[in-house]
Amino acid sequence: MQDRRKFLKGIFFSATTAAFGTALLQGCGGNEPAKENPAAEKTDKPAAAPEAQGPAIIDSSQMTQEDFDKRKNLGYVEKSPMEENRCENCALYLQPEGENKKYGGCQLLRGPIAPDGYCPYWAAKQG
Repeated sequence: MQDRRKFLKGIFFSATTAAFGTALLQGCGGNEPAKENPAAEKTDKPAAAPEAQGPAIIDSSQMTQEDFDKRKNLGYVEKSPMEENRCENCALYLQPEGENKKYGGCQLLRGPIAPDGYCPYWAAKQG
């Protein structure tokens, strides 16, 4: 009779432990890999610069919707929020061609680029 009680207590203990352990694992997410938190990885500067597009289109009438979307996604604005970081003193800025041209170009973005503009890829000119 004593062996039977030990056996039943052991079974009861094992079943309770298994049920509690299963509930605990389900509450913690089980065996699923941890999901990344994209908000924690957000930085002010992009991780890598996009590939250069070749010659800039200075006339906006030649730009595609994709060109406009890229400008928006890369954070280009026509008026820099930082006085010292403007497109006209960026290493990627292409000076306007001709005396009467107000807008220049960019090695990353297609279309007219305001000299007072800015994007997060701004890089100081060397020299």
